[in-house]
Amino acid sequence: MVSSLWQHCVDELKHQLPDNIFTMWIRPLSAHEQNNELQITAPNDYFASFIEKNYLGVIESLVQQAEPDTNIQVKVRVDKSPTLTSAASDNTGFSDNTTPKNNSKAEKLQSFQNLDAGFTFEQFVTGRANQIAYSLCKETANHLGNSKNNPLFLYGSTGLGKTHLMQAVAHEVVKQNKNFYYFSSDKFISHLVNALQRGQIDEFKDKIKKVDLLIIDDIHVIAGKRKSSEEFVVLFNDFIGNNKQVILASDRHPSALVDFDEYTKSRLLGGVSVALEPPELDTRIQILQKKAKTQNVILPKDCAIFMAQHIVANVRELEGALNKVLAMARLLNQPVQLELVQMAIKDVVAIRVQAVSMDNIRKVVAEFYDVTIKDLMGKKRSRHIARPRQVAMALARELTNHSFIEIGQSFGGRDHTTVMHACEKVQELCLTDAMFDKDYRSLKLMLQT
Repeated sequence: MVSSLWQHCVDELKHQLPDNIFTMWIRPLSAHEQNNELQITAPNDYFASFIEKNYLGVIESLVQQAEPDTNIQVKVRVDKSPTLTSAASDNTGFSDNTTPKNNSKAEKLQSFQNLDAGFTFEQFVTGRANQIAYSLCKETANHLGNSKNNPLFLYGSTGLGKTHLMQAVAHEVVKQNKNFYYFSSDKFISHLVNALQRGQIDEFKDKIKKVDLLIIDDIHVIAGKRKSSEEFVVLFNDFIGNNKQVILASDRHPSALVDFDEYTKSRLLGGVSVALEPPELDTRIQILQKKAKTQNVILPKDCAIFMAQHIVANVRELEGALNKVLAMARLLNQPVQLELVQMAIKDVVAIRVQAVSMDNIRKVVAEFYDVTIKDLMGKKRSRHIARPRQVAMALARELTNHSFIEIGQSFGGRDHTTVMHACEKVQELCLTDAMFDKDYRSLKLMLQT
């Protein structure tokens, strides 16, 4: 299971480092927590030495920031497992056809120990933001080799459940006694480079072609890398041509993968693309309570609501905040109550309050709709100004604690009934106009993150 503490470090490093540095040195790392240690695994001795020399101090600082009350040591070690052997030792999750078909279920599952045990369909919380993606993945798993969703392309921001859904499909494939290959894009590139260096590229591709399902996460990382892109296209065409399932994930729609050539993009667009979006409030509450239950903790409803109201960007941040709350409860030997939750995530709340100030709402909405803040505050009633003004008022009502009267006063001294009408109109448009609804949710996400 991916360490939430390490994921916090990765998310911070992604913002701090240039994309090429992050992709080359941070993405290939993995980590887990054990006995108050964050153990980071590097692919080789040179890699480990480079990380220790250049980034260990930064990572230690991020760990200290995330867990200020816990003395967690950071260690870097080298991954000594062999490459491209059996599934039991292969981090990509590959099982070749030499595995006896009469293996017991327990033995079979051992071959896929790299899968997160919690990333199943049963553990996935659905809502309006992810229901279609969930249903398509479920349908694909149940009709492997005969699916109309091929390739299935999941896209959306980090931490919204793409990896969970792809691994859920893999879990179902295991139950069907079928084989799969699961790659992060970095693992794909790493194995490809290794095979090229060893002169074993044909063996590398032949092994992959044997399986029933190919899964590649963060496919956008491969785009622009000529040799990796070429080999990916070869494998992709082989799978599609033989009616074998391909599932891909990216942070953007396939049409936006500008570093892929037009032929490759057209092949990707030939399948089914589905977006995962940030979960709505009710879904966030369910996610928190379900994740707490997996740790044998009952999260009171008022605590879940408070956390869900202030953490909106993605599931990973929800899980990180929950882990921080539970860690503080253990440290202080106190039950999980609202006062403890407020203390544990006060930094998150402070950032959010700052982000959703009235001034910032006006600024973000004005930029989004290409109008001026003066227009939003003024008396003009033309539609291209009135609609953004209504959106800004509705966002202010939803994201701040200001009353209708206070919001009206901050928008040029308008009456509270004007604000009420704006909120009702925006709610109506969200229900009847899909494009408007998408824009409104995008604005909310921009303000809340």
